[in-house]
Amino acid sequence: MPQLLPDLSLLIPFILAGVALNLTPGVDMAYVLAKTTHQGKKAGLLAALGISLGSMVHATASALGISTLLAASETAFLTLKIAGAIYLFYIAYKILTAPSQNHRENEKQLISIKSKNGRIILEGATTNLLNPKIGLFMLAFLPQFIDAAPQDVVWQTLALGLLFNINGYIVFVVLITLTSLAAAKIKASKRIKTLLRGITATILGGMAIRIAFTNN
Repeated sequence: MPQLLPDLSLLIPFILAGVALNLTPGVDMAYVLAKTTHQGKKAGLLAALGISLGSMVHATASALGISTLLAASETAFLTLKIAGAIYLFYIAYKILTAPSQNHRENEKQLISIKSKNGRIILEGATTNLLNPKIGLFMLAFLPQFIDAAPQDVVWQTLALGLLFNINGYIVFVVLITLTSLAAAKIKASKRIKTLLRGITATILGGMAIRIAFTNN
């Protein structure tokens, strides 16, 4: 049976580092909190699930060596980076141009949202998958905590990637809960909702620019 987890001397620092990294503001966090603010706690949780699934794909790619190819190919990295930036701009545009709705329209929107849970998960996964820096991060971070025999490296990398994403989802749940509580108190203020929409769109747009114009 393959060795799935490293020794405690590496596992505990890995968990602590993972929690700290998942608490660091970034594209994923901004997207999840935006979903929570504008569509509610459930939408935030679904978006976080999508991001975790996308991150697990990056971890799998790292384990199989695909991320190494991405790091070595400037064209592949640039293409994925530009696609990610465009997608973030698209999300920012949707948030910024979302029409204000009355109570009855909001009820109709909630019914529509319930039928689009899969779409929210897919959007979260796409946001993560189109950020090549996540893949390169996994490639650089996960191997630092591996102590398996050569034949078990792939399995331990996958296990660490899964553990990292579980930790990340737990962090998201806490942040989403706090955000949803705060959002519930300000929903009645149209001015604050408009301000939050503008701030969120600006943050996502700024991150899109950062992704597009930074080197690997």
